Amino acid sequence: MIRPQAERGDVVAYDFRRPSRISPDRQRNLEASHEQLAQLLQRWVSGRLRAPFEVHLESVGQATYGSFVDSLPDPGATFLYDLTNVPGRSMAIALDPSIAFLLVERLVGGSEVTEAPDRALTPLESVVTRLFTDRLASEVSAVWRDHMEIDFSFARFESARELIEMTGRDEDILVTTLRVEYGEVKGIIQFVLPFPVLEPFLSPAASRPVQTVQRPPAEVAVERNRVEKLVRRSTVEVSARLPETRVTLGRLSELKEGDFITTTTSVRDPVDVLVSGTLRFRGRQGRLGPNMGVQVLDVLPPR
Repeated sequence: MIRPQAERGDVVAYDFRRPSRISPDRQRNLEASHEQLAQLLQRWVSGRLRAPFEVHLESVGQATYGSFVDSLPDPGATFLYDLTNVPGRSMAIALDPSIAFLLVERLVGGSEVTEAPDRALTPLESVVTRLFTDRLASEVSAVWRDHMEIDFSFARFESARELIEMTGRDEDILVTTLRVEYGEVKGIIQFVLPFPVLEPFLSPAASRPVQTVQRPPAEVAVERNRVEKLVRRSTVEVSARLPETRVTLGRLSELKEGDFITTTTSVRDPVDVLVSGTLRFRGRQGRLGPNMGVQVLDVLPPR
């Protein structure tokens, strides 16, 4: 007789109220195909980052959408993809913030990995990260191609988990968890699909073998050009800030519409130019035709 042992890791609680809808044969099929996906993704990312980026399949199995959403960090980094051939259904790809910020730094050419800031991705950063999630969505589509056609189209990015709204909280979903490592940075990437989409595979009649997906490696120059195009299409906020001045609270309380605030600075003094709230340039205020403008004089190094 085999007695349960915690260190074996093979004893799993069974919920009789929600029985598993994945047969043992289908489970082995899923694990084999998604392990292959992890290896393909590892080779692709390592080639783009020019450094070892480890991707391992941690688990693939049934869960409820509510439990998945409750496990996400807030703010997080979740990318939603509509299933173009199954209207009204979506796939969600959720990245640990540490992994999302790592990808941003390395994909734009950074050589060092800094600690992930405690904030959501900016619109520009989410566009850069999409280079990775688009590839992952493509690999997911290829994995399922032996069983059924699933095509994805990017829908939107969400940092707040309560805004994802992919399906009902009690609906069964297939959750795939990949554990990734890059140097000292470790985290997980999850992608989920609703069970109704997978019925052709889950039904007993579905029995197609898993085949190796052969994908020719893309040229580095092509990927670099794609990143550049995505970045150039993004919009950022640019603002100019006049030199600071000081006034008394008494004077400030007396201000009314039409009053002027006089400063000790000259119109020829430089002004700060900020990009998304970060100081990046020094310029000179002036006029260009009928419009006010700022002429850039100095480019400041990033802080």
